[in-house]
Amino acid sequence: MQTRSRSPRGFTLIELLVALAVATLLGLLVFVSFSSLESNGLRANDTASLQNNARVSMSLLSDDLARAGFMMNGPSGQSRCARLLTYNSATSSNMVTQWPVSDLVQTTSGTVPGTSTAFGYANPGGAATDAVTVFYAAGFGLSSAAIPGGVRVVKSTNGSLNNAALFVANTSLFQVGDVDIVVLPSRSLCIRFQVTGTGGSANNIVHNSGGSPLNPPNGFTGVTSLANPPISPAITTADLAQAYVQDFGQIQGGNGPIQVTYSIRPVSSTNPTPELWRTVVNSLGTVVSDAPVAVNVVLLHALYAPVVNGQLQAFVPWTGSSSSIVSNNQQGQVGAVEFAYVVRKPNTAERTGNPATLQVLDETYTPPAGNAYQYQVFTQIVYLRNVAWNQS
Repeated sequence: MQTRSRSPRGFTLIELLVALAVATLLGLLVFVSFSSLESNGLRANDTASLQNNARVSMSLLSDDLARAGFMMNGPSGQSRCARLLTYNSATSSNMVTQWPVSDLVQTTSGTVPGTSTAFGYANPGGAATDAVTVFYAAGFGLSSAAIPGGVRVVKSTNGSLNNAALFVANTSLFQVGDVDIVVLPSRSLCIRFQVTGTGGSANNIVHNSGGSPLNPPNGFTGVTSLANPPISPAITTADLAQAYVQDFGQIQGGNGPIQVTYSIRPVSSTNPTPELWRTVVNSLGTVVSDAPVAVNVVLLHALYAPVVNGQLQAFVPWTGSSSSIVSNNQQGQVGAVEFAYVVRKPNTAERTGNPATLQVLDETYTPPAGNAYQYQVFTQIVYLRNVAWNQS
């Protein structure tokens, strides 16, 4: 009997459909896994960028704050005058008080201290944005003479009030054009001048208003009349007997006494992305640098702790309350600063929502509606080593 051979049976339609469904499911799982990994990678990269921005910018501000008041209180710290009076006829008709650290609440039309640059940014999320300014000496100048230093005024001939002339034991350290700080210990005042003449039979250094825009008219008499808050009683020649002079030499770029301000400003008039800017102005009133140091920093806020009777007090705002630094005339007594940033990063796939509000020291920040960005608060405390424990 002959046997008929059977041809191989193919897949049925149902089997093909099942196989196709399984393959589609596996492909979908691979795609979802890949997309998730890619999204996670983007989020991790955004988070790393946010933390790096915060770390770098906080380190810069901390370093500047730690230098606050350096060389403002006379050679070798003989004096304790945290208040420094400065003048520049090109920018102001008054003596301006420079504190080791100071604070200015930003307004849109307000300007960065020492410049004509508008902030163009204020009140994000209903919170006040601070511009924090630090004053310190970045080093001595570039005088061709020996290294500048402190010189004590001769007691027997005190000097002249009308042109801020001081009689010193040796004028060889001073050159015309040097910027110096005159310290009057008896009045707890420091005053910035620029040398316009040296030597002669009188062996003195002169700060004549006709030779420099940094010198007020009528010398020390002009300092008394132009200072705000006022100096009372007026400076007399008796106050010059124990004076000291700190010479910073010729000022070029960012050497000598400088003013450093941190503020929040947009990238440009067409790009509203907020950036943290660091602005440096030297003692001649020249803007040495003005550049962003971190992007997507939406808020800078600071509190200040004064030192009273050698004890660090509670952190309070610079202005705005009865316990503030300004209300209690403690601008020259700040021993520590607590500051906080609010930094944002792209919220990849908008998967994570923001809290309704964020607590930023004593302020409340309300993130904008929507989840396009995620927001994080970073805080730090810095002690002002040049000021904190130099209080009587």
